[in-house]
Amino acid sequence: MSKRNKANLKIPNWLKLDNAALIYPSTLSKKYASMFRLTITLNEIVDEKILNEALLNVINRFPSFCYELKKGLFWFYMKKNKLNPIIEEDYNNPMLRINFKKYNNYMFRVRYYDKRIAVEYFHALTDGAGGLKFISTLVGEYIKIKYKERINYNDIVFNPNVKASRREYSDDFYKYARIDSNLEYEKFAYHYKGTLENGSKLNVITGIIPLENLKNMSKKYNCTLTCLITSLLIWSLQKIYYSDKRKYKKKNIKVSIPVNLRNYYNSKTVRNFSSYINIGIYTGYGHYSLEEIINIVKNNMELNLTEKKLNAKFSANVKLSKNFAIRIMPMFIKKHMLSLSEKMLGDNYCTTTLSNLGLITFPKVLEKYIDEVGFAIGKSRGKPGSVSCIGYKDNLYITFTRKIKESEFERLFFTELINNNIPVLIESNRR
Repeated sequence: MSKRNKANLKIPNWLKLDNAALIYPSTLSKKYASMFRLTITLNEIVDEKILNEALLNVINRFPSFCYELKKGLFWFYMKKNKLNPIIEEDYNNPMLRINFKKYNNYMFRVRYYDKRIAVEYFHALTDGAGGLKFISTLVGEYIKIKYKERINYNDIVFNPNVKASRREYSDDFYKYARIDSNLEYEKFAYHYKGTLENGSKLNVITGIIPLENLKNMSKKYNCTLTCLITSLLIWSLQKIYYSDKRKYKKKNIKVSIPVNLRNYYNSKTVRNFSSYINIGIYTGYGHYSLEEIINIVKNNMELNLTEKKLNAKFSANVKLSKNFAIRIMPMFIKKHMLSLSEKMLGDNYCTTTLSNLGLITFPKVLEKYIDEVGFAIGKSRGKPGSVSCIGYKDNLYITFTRKIKESEFERLFFTELINNNIPVLIESNRR
């Protein structure tokens, strides 16, 4: 049996959860856990033994991944895990609530099927950017072992033999929070309805789209790709809103966009370090054309994607977690309070989520072995579904996940792309 790489074992016996992670353990239930999934598809069938060896080689390069979730008197916290992580074959139904004991108490699980390597993460552990670094390093090590390649490491593929810096497992919310803070008041958003799937079933549809075509469309409207995709999502949701048989009066249609705060600060953390902005339209003002929606989204992104606005938002959350009354509240009360707060407020402020990890660039030696990448968000408690995207080489991979049977949202979105002469190749986990 392979042994873990012994490097980088000098880490604290326990860690506090980062500020963004505090909410996630309290919302865990039998049916729900905040999960996301990253996949890398190779051009040859995955060797299970080599993948396991690679995992044991890289796990200690990510100190914050070497912990298990524990419940304390006042807060959940993370305790150092001395067991080995394990791998398993992939399932057709992704991102089921993670059974920590089954995976030696790790907050992630590594899966494989045919040519695909997947890692599913509980959000208390990390965000999309941190998760991307882990799976990329894992695949880099796998390719290094199997094909005897020499890797030119970069900012997403780490060298497993280089000692991790303390900055990689710091809570940068506390590090960069300032005294002045502000959580702006938001109105509830429209939620489209559908027929709930049975049990934990999650529908996944991915559209593979040529990047060049999307760039041409974004140039036409003088906007970024994220702005274009957000606007197309809002345009599609608007069509659903006006066809909804329920009688609505004035409603907001909003897309929540996670924001990687590493782009604004000198941060090296692989824990959670992201915020969000909610952008949309107000239906009380009437029907919007796509061009009008793009202008609204573009202007709102310019106003809200600033360091000062984002800092004020996450500083307010840090300030709240430091509140004396909340700190001394016993965990069994705090857990129910946080869960109820998230259930009543969290998903109600947006219609859907768009998480964009951007265009991924692997070291050149790895690219000849990697065919595709993927990114998907797990089931939401309140929203019917979520959207995520990631780019690699010449394609953008846009994935819709939903807990309802109806696929009208995806159909409208992809049809509008096709109407703009943008080809779309559809993949799904349902037959």
